[in-house]
Amino acid sequence: MIKIALFAVIALIVIVVLRQYHPEYALLTAVISGGIILVFLVCELASPLFSLLKMLNSYGVAEGLTDYILKALGICIITNFSVELCTDFGQTSLASKVEMAGKIAIFILSLPILENILEVGLSLL
Repeated sequence: MIKIALFAVIALIVIVVLRQYHPEYALLTAVISGGIILVFLVCELASPLFSLLKMLNSYGVAEGLTDYILKALGICIITNFSVELCTDFGQTSLASKVEMAGKIAIFILSLPILENILEVGLSLL
């Protein structure tokens, strides 16, 4: 995590300097820096995520459900990144629409999980 923080500070300094002289390059640098940080985070997240998946599979959680969890996590990360990027560049209206799209995507993704929960509940009755 220290690598990410150091990279973010260096990128911030570069962006602030570029914004004074070449605002168009500052935007491009911010987007690329955000993407690199996102890649760093995914690499850091991989090991704990695989441990979680092993644990869920050992407890008998269906593999289909873990797929939904991973997809939901990916949607959250991408949506959050997009919203923050839009907000950073003053596009709050666009950011709110991206956030709504992410929420709708998570809702649609959660429908099969809800169906599975209802089936289990009804079988217990």
